[in-house]
Amino acid sequence: MKKKIVCILISMLMCVTASAVTGTEITDGNAGSQLNAAETIQNRDMWDIVFTFDAGDLTGSLYLVGLGFDGTYFYCPTFNSPTIYRFNKDGTYLDSFSITGVPNLIDLTYDGTYFYGQGQSPTNVIYQMDFTNKTLIGTIPSPHAAWNIAYDADHDGFWIGQWQSYLSLISRTGAVLDTISPVPESCLGLAWDPWTTIEGYDGPFLWIFTGTSTGGQGIIKVIDLATKTIVPGVQRNVATEIRMGIAGGLEFTTDYQEGIGVLMGMIQGADPLDDLAFGYEVCTTIVNDPPETPGAPSGPTNGIIDVEYSFTASTTDPEGDDIYYWFDWDDGTNSGWVGPYTSGATATASHTWTAVGDYDITVKAKDEFDHESEVSPAHTITIVESPILKVEWIMGGLFKVKTLIKNVGGLTANNIAWSITLEGGAFIGKETTGTIASLEPGAGETVSSKFILGFGATLVKVTATIPESSDTKEAEGTVLLFFIKI
Repeated sequence: MKKKIVCILISMLMCVTASAVTGTEITDGNAGSQLNAAETIQNRDMWDIVFTFDAGDLTGSLYLVGLGFDGTYFYCPTFNSPTIYRFNKDGTYLDSFSITGVPNLIDLTYDGTYFYGQGQSPTNVIYQMDFTNKTLIGTIPSPHAAWNIAYDADHDGFWIGQWQSYLSLISRTGAVLDTISPVPESCLGLAWDPWTTIEGYDGPFLWIFTGTSTGGQGIIKVIDLATKTIVPGVQRNVATEIRMGIAGGLEFTTDYQEGIGVLMGMIQGADPLDDLAFGYEVCTTIVNDPPETPGAPSGPTNGIIDVEYSFTASTTDPEGDDIYYWFDWDDGTNSGWVGPYTSGATATASHTWTAVGDYDITVKAKDEFDHESEVSPAHTITIVESPILKVEWIMGGLFKVKTLIKNVGGLTANNIAWSITLEGGAFIGKETTGTIASLEPGAGETVSSKFILGFGATLVKVTATIPESSDTKEAEGTVLLFFIKI
């Protein structure tokens, strides 16, 4: 295997052109900013460069192919010796070590506790290692050589492969759980990613680093594990953007920088000492929780049809985001999203029911990022029939104006206050008020104004009122001394 990789490196050397990027200064194609080794920039776009450092130059070592990260340190194994190099998070070189019983490693992966990798020989063993205490924890039998490896947390297993020979998911017992075929050409690095979202694909995703025999081009691509297909249009040519070289290892982590997922790896340089570690931002990982579920809406428990009632609700958002509320009136209608309100503020919405019955009013909330809460407990209101007043007509005549007030509702109307007023024309009898003791449903009563005397145009207004209902009717007319024409 050593001979194969050496041959690839020699072939790659022949393909290096004058356009290769040199040194540690890199231009970020998305942001247009220039970065130096180990420089970091927060919360930018996908494919923005998060860091780089010259692992080969810093250690003076050859063939640093893999890259692992535990949230504190980077680790780079070499395929030509059992040495593992350790770097600070800022890319500065710390030290090196080897683990008794662990041979030369090519690629690394991390499950949150231990690192895993497979050596050149034997090729049917995956080593489980404690890098903090520099001890071998155990081994996992492998059905294939694993020159690339990625931990899959969904299956508590490992994606392993050897260039284009195979790509398999195995369990901790070595059983094959899944396969991907055909294998992308010249695939070396692997990284499992449950965080990134890509429109049209469900994920999770398996990032792959290809280009170990294609003219020295290290290209990152991504496989949608739901369909086992390469996602078109989502890739990065590390060789042309960062440094000319061939694919090395990959790793995905959310522990490098708060709020982002970083895809990190190693590009094997044209000069063996040019092996360079890099990291791209590929997603954001800030979790936005929905608002807390509101309590039951507050408001009246009894009402009558065709009368508007108001209800209130409130809740808080864990991140302090603004909140919208959705009231369901239990009659087939709702308030729609009302707001925004600040977290903890009280929201108000109103509704009128047109039929009798018991209605369970509920409310839910969402934040400004459309993350919705659960539906609240119900608040019940009982809607009953009511008296409904209607001024049916206004009639003129000698000395007086008459009107018919009717109860068109379903309950008896009591203590009905009414008024007849004339605006203009009259100088006697401008206003008359009175009370009707009660009107049964469907019943009406004719009432008359006082004596009217005047001359000229007038506007006659009749109003009938009870607490549950009121109605007003107007009519234009003329007062001709003692005759009111309408």
